[in-house]
Amino acid sequence: MDVKWTLKILQTFLCWNFFMTVFKCRGTGYSSSSTEFSYEDRVIKHLLRKYEERGKFGRPVQNYSDIINVTFGLQLVQIMNLDERKQILTLNVWTNYQWKDVHLRWNVTEFHGVKKINIPATEIWTPDLRLYNFADERLHERRDSLCIVDSYGGVSWIPQAVFKSSCDIDVKAFPFDKQSCHLKFGSWTYDGLQLDLYFKNDIEEMDMSEFQTSNVWHVISAVAKRNVKTYTCCAEPFIDLTFWITIRRKATFYAYTLILPCVLLTSLTLILFWIPAESPAKLTLGMSIFMAYFVLLSIFQRNIPPSETSPVLGTYYCVNMVLITMSSFLCVFVVNMSVTGTRYPVHLPKTLKKVMFSYIARALCMDNIVKPFMEDGHVTCPTTSRRYMGVNGDGSKFTNDWKGSSETLITVQKDSSNELAVIHTKVNEIRNFIKLYKERLEEKDRKEKIAKEWKVLALIFDRIFFIIYITTIIVSLMVVLPIIFDSDIEEK
Repeated sequence: MDVKWTLKILQTFLCWNFFMTVFKCRGTGYSSSSTEFSYEDRVIKHLLRKYEERGKFGRPVQNYSDIINVTFGLQLVQIMNLDERKQILTLNVWTNYQWKDVHLRWNVTEFHGVKKINIPATEIWTPDLRLYNFADERLHERRDSLCIVDSYGGVSWIPQAVFKSSCDIDVKAFPFDKQSCHLKFGSWTYDGLQLDLYFKNDIEEMDMSEFQTSNVWHVISAVAKRNVKTYTCCAEPFIDLTFWITIRRKATFYAYTLILPCVLLTSLTLILFWIPAESPAKLTLGMSIFMAYFVLLSIFQRNIPPSETSPVLGTYYCVNMVLITMSSFLCVFVVNMSVTGTRYPVHLPKTLKKVMFSYIARALCMDNIVKPFMEDGHVTCPTTSRRYMGVNGDGSKFTNDWKGSSETLITVQKDSSNELAVIHTKVNEIRNFIKLYKERLEEKDRKEKIAKEWKVLALIFDRIFFIIYITTIIVSLMVVLPIIFDSDIEEK
């Protein structure tokens, strides 16, 4: 019996010793196999066990009235996209959060010199800073990253993030425009009496040390400002940090693809006024330019975003569209005028002829063209009928005086009345034929002269339209380009 009681007492003692050992290990945060973990692991297990007991939803402060100070900074890495149509700016950034957590402190000596540890951000309290002007359909903006914690409770959290923010787009000076967008960060639930925000190292601007140069945009400035604002939902003030990024579009690509083709197509309309009205290419080239311009206009429409303000370049495109359209109508007008004299052989009105031939033609240096038509006679050169009748300039052989021929016939008739009667009949027939032929030649010369007058008038109008168009093209460029560049300078 004594042996049995001795064994029971020994068994009870061993069990009690085992439970006491386990209880002590749990109380101090170490397991029975603690010798297998490094001191860094021990610190992490110790701190996370404490956080598991207190929870991660309350602010890490000693007293409820204490304010937790959070510093925040942005490091711009890349401008990923600026969607002008949706008015969304997409940035690739590194965010930097720093704060003090009283529940993440430990004695460095006790843990053999462990000063810093890395723990998941999901296991501890983190500030609920949000992008106020977000325009993102995603649920998460940041990539998971660890927090760096020191022995004094200082926490540094630097997650990577892709932010999509709303941005007011002004395309008045497109493609030489400059856009200014902002990113507003602040606590979504903690007011300024619970959580205070400051800039990292008191630097009120974005960090550009890791910025990757964009092929589309050039960063002019990236400044920031701390704001204290009261909203309608709450009486307490809320603090936010607003970062302003100003970017200018690199316009070289658009100058080659939108501006230069537009200027060249409009300049081609000048060729239309130098092509002769008789050439079919006059109208064909005009319609070809018209169709090519509308293809360019569709490209321009796809590149330019919709906006409340009309872009200056869009106005320039509209002006050129009107010029190209009007050039087709003017070419038809000139062609129709050049054939008017052939269809309707009517002389030019005297007033129109005098104004166009005497004044405007002289001003346009076209004197040599209109000079043959400035005399009052219908034909300025010797008539074709005289050449056919064998009459020279002084009328020494045949004249228009038909009496001389009659007297000659009467004189001859005295010698031989029968033969002269036949000759007289034949001569009369010849005379009537020559007279009719002369009238036809004169009518033909008159019609040719009228047709030439209308063609010369068409040339004068062509020259007038050329002067008007080249003046309009130069003036439009001189007006539009300074407006675009002045808008860009004013935004600076």
